Amino acid sequence: MSLTAAFKRPGTLMPGRATSLAILAATLCAAPILAVVWIGLSGETGDYLRHLAGTRLPTYLLTSALVGLIAAGGAGLIGTGLGWLMARTEFTGRRTLGWILILPLAVPAYVAAYAWLDLSAAGGPLHAATGGLFPTIRGSWGAGLMFALVLYPYVYLLARNTFSSQSADAYNAARTLGAGPMSAFSRTSLPMARPAIAAGLALVVMESLADYGTVSHLGAPTLSIGLIRAWSGAGSLVDAARLSLVLVFIAMLVFGLERAQRRRARSVNAAGRHKPSPRIRLSGLPALGALTACLLPLTLGMLIPLGRLVWLAAHTETAPGLVAASWHSLSLAGITALIAAALGLATAYALRSRTAIATLAARAAGLGYAVPGAVAAVGVIAILSGTQSLLDPAWRSVTGEVFPILLTGTGAALVFAYLSRFAAAAISPAETALARVTPSLDGAARTLGASRGQRVWHIHWPLIVAGVTSAGLLVFVEVLKELPATMILRPFNYDTLAIIAHNFASDERLGEAALPSLLIPLVALLPMIFVARYLSRQDP
Repeated sequence: MSLTAAFKRPGTLMPGRATSLAILAATLCAAPILAVVWIGLSGETGDYLRHLAGTRLPTYLLTSALVGLIAAGGAGLIGTGLGWLMARTEFTGRRTLGWILILPLAVPAYVAAYAWLDLSAAGGPLHAATGGLFPTIRGSWGAGLMFALVLYPYVYLLARNTFSSQSADAYNAARTLGAGPMSAFSRTSLPMARPAIAAGLALVVMESLADYGTVSHLGAPTLSIGLIRAWSGAGSLVDAARLSLVLVFIAMLVFGLERAQRRRARSVNAAGRHKPSPRIRLSGLPALGALTACLLPLTLGMLIPLGRLVWLAAHTETAPGLVAASWHSLSLAGITALIAAALGLATAYALRSRTAIATLAARAAGLGYAVPGAVAAVGVIAILSGTQSLLDPAWRSVTGEVFPILLTGTGAALVFAYLSRFAAAAISPAETALARVTPSLDGAARTLGASRGQRVWHIHWPLIVAGVTSAGLLVFVEVLKELPATMILRPFNYDTLAIIAHNFASDERLGEAALPSLLIPLVALLPMIFVARYLSRQDP
């Protein structure tokens, strides 16, 4: 089939524009990574990196691995257990808890870390109430615990959907052969859910490696800290790019292992011809235990940290510059979310053409989500500074002056970095929503004389609006929480809520950090509630 014929397939609208925008999304996401690779491989190694290789680099690597393992272990245990409870049991409050359990994603791990360290440190309420028996939440294990408590929804969502779609046949067969409930679960349901759980764990590990605020505050030196110091302390773009390459390699390794795990797993199609697993109705003590299991991670990851920050904010004067920082955060998140949602929808439309270029563009766009924000920031600096160096000679030859538009250190650079990381997060929800628009709907509309615009507005948009909105809101929340990319690229005297909170927390002024830290999850909660309810709508 020719490219033109493929573009004219039923159900494909505006293929040329959609593919062009999909290529733009791929370029935005992949260009910073390629720039980091180029700078890292072509530049000369600086003195800072030589010094680091013989001193702190092994510590950075070991701590990164330890934090990632603790985060993955905790999130895997919480997310898998809660996913099974929501998919296989029935108890009072289950449907409401089904979407509430997703809300900790609105809480940045560094915000939870601020509160928990304040509560558990010497002189803190928990330390005083337990006579010093409660351990101080800090170091590698403390950072891993914070990540597990706020990132477990990644595993929970995928595990719940997988458990819900599994057939009861294998489980019932194991029970018939004499296996107990736990044995049947571990031998049938869990192996079939393993690829989905592995995908969630890969996201948890990458978010842990990408973080800067949590590990910095809790004293867990990871590669992100080394990267920030290479740029802000040593001022070496090449050294920062070399450390970025290490993070990129780890990211590719993690996702490569996840894909290999998915390929090795044996898939079972339980749709249609197999009966779904019946829910186990719980009452009495089992129901109370299930409710407690659901409320415990919510309490530890969201309610206690936010409650502590509310108390601190109520007993501390409001820090200056909070209104401007709030506007900066909201405007950057809003602009990025709108652009990302548009690019995600265009990529989803391009994928409907099933052409090689659309598939390649979608996969290239997915690269951005696999790298930390600091890596994206280094790549953006390399691209924009290279562009500036190319423009300066030509402009100087004409005007005798340096090219006046300095792209680095601007809001545009920040949006570029945010899009390179999070545009990929908008593709999957948009593609899922667009899957509801079948070619038969388009065919029926064309038969009735509907134009292309009428089909998009009256047929497509009502079916995809919730999914596209969810895609934009997911990006909005991610940008609101982003710290390392903002630290590296923000213009002078241009603070966001995350920057203000980090600066005050770094100076041990947690009272002043409390309100900006609290505003981030409070603003993010409304979008997350919409997204959570949308994601849980298909759960029976």
